Amino acid sequence: MKFVAIGTAAVATLMATSASAQSVNPLFTGVHIEARVGWDNPNIRATLSDGVDRISRNASKSGAVYGGEIGYDYALNNVLIGGYAGIEDSSAKECGELYGNDRLCLRSGRNLTAGIRLGVPVAEQFALYARGGYSNGRASLDYQDNDLILADENEGRNFDGFHVGGGIEGTLTGRVYGRLEYVYTGYGDKSVIADDIRASIEPKRHQVVYGMGIRF
Repeated sequence: MKFVAIGTAAVATLMATSASAQSVNPLFTGVHIEARVGWDNPNIRATLSDGVDRISRNASKSGAVYGGEIGYDYALNNVLIGGYAGIEDSSAKECGELYGNDRLCLRSGRNLTAGIRLGVPVAEQFALYARGGYSNGRASLDYQDNDLILADENEGRNFDGFHVGGGIEGTLTGRVYGRLEYVYTGYGDKSVIADDIRASIEPKRHQVVYGMGIRF
């Protein structure tokens, strides 16, 4: 919830700043298509519980994130308002021991996003913005128990969640622009029960992404 509060505060700050902001450069408006690449740090907490004992481990590994985004932005007085949708993938993967003689590998997969963006110009060629919305991520799990206590698992699962973030955008040349932003994504907690054992995973991620695109 603290990340939702941070996102809300960022939007409120942008709206308050808009009263003194300069008029929006037309280069910040219109349909855009964008390529994105950056740093990705997924974190997945895995927990096993039989009602008596509880084992919990974190798997966190940095990797590269890459993908694309499309959207539309328009100016309302001196405030930028827009919507976007994107898709990305990640190279992050982490393996380790969960309990005893076993091996757990978690891989961050594709991520779908859709949301809204609010921004204000801070100079002729630069604008600050906050963004947030829906996310649907996929994580793959490969579990092998060499002591044959638990069944081996190898599956991927989709997770619904949300993302919040913000950044700065600058015009480069003509209708070409660049962006640098931070994004936090939370996917909630997903659980299954088998043989009186409850297994749950809670994925989330931090990203710093550079995007370059063009407006039409």
